[in-house]
Amino acid sequence: MRRIDQISDLHFGRTDDVVVASLVDRLNEDPADLIAVTGDLTMRARRREYAAAMEFLRALKAPWIAIPGNHDITAYWPWERFLDPYGRFRHFVSPEIEPGWIDDEVAVLSLNTVSRGGLRRNWSDGSVHRAGLIRLLRKLRTVPPDRTRIVLAHHPFLAPPTLPTATLARHSGRALRLLARANVTAILTGHLHRTYTSPYTILNSSKFLPLVVSCGSSTSTRLREENNSYNRLYVEQRSIFLENCRWSGRCWITERGF
Repeated sequence: MRRIDQISDLHFGRTDDVVVASLVDRLNEDPADLIAVTGDLTMRARRREYAAAMEFLRALKAPWIAIPGNHDITAYWPWERFLDPYGRFRHFVSPEIEPGWIDDEVAVLSLNTVSRGGLRRNWSDGSVHRAGLIRLLRKLRTVPPDRTRIVLAHHPFLAPPTLPTATLARHSGRALRLLARANVTAILTGHLHRTYTSPYTILNSSKFLPLVVSCGSSTSTRLREENNSYNRLYVEQRSIFLENCRWSGRCWITERGF
């Protein structure tokens, strides 16, 4: 069995210092096998925000991998946004924007859904880019069949039950179909600052299909009708048991099987 802690939407530059310190202590009390950070480490991709995010991540005992979110590319320097959007992320966090972590039980791979711009009005909306999806599918083909396959993405692939009109990553429907064929068990996402699970379903299909697991904001004061939280996944033989840990204002409270 493997334990994976999912944290998301940290937004350093706009965090609660008490929550940050308490989360480090909480995650270090019983370290997971892996911490998966599903984007938005910073608020405005400023260097000091990246430095603060890295101070937090380096304090964790468990190994971690992180993907960028839409807040992790600058909105202030257009030439940088379009010519080198991930330069700061690569400098401070990791040279890989689609990192992976594979052991003898689990394969955790990434799909970058951030868009540097486009014709649509809201550039913060994500998209499943064709080249990135092809790269991911090629990586999945190399994963031994006995590994549980988990994909990290920042933008949502399915809407929360309480917000069915939520904007999803563009082309997420096609991506879900292809990831289901690639035997992906779960897709971990963030962006909406809401905790929920949504099973991907195909009418009249008995196939084992991916579960989309969304994480709320783990450290930021930018909340969406729920407290700071993170998820813990227990993964064994393509089965996943979930816990959500929420900040009460004084401590972390665990809700099992959400």
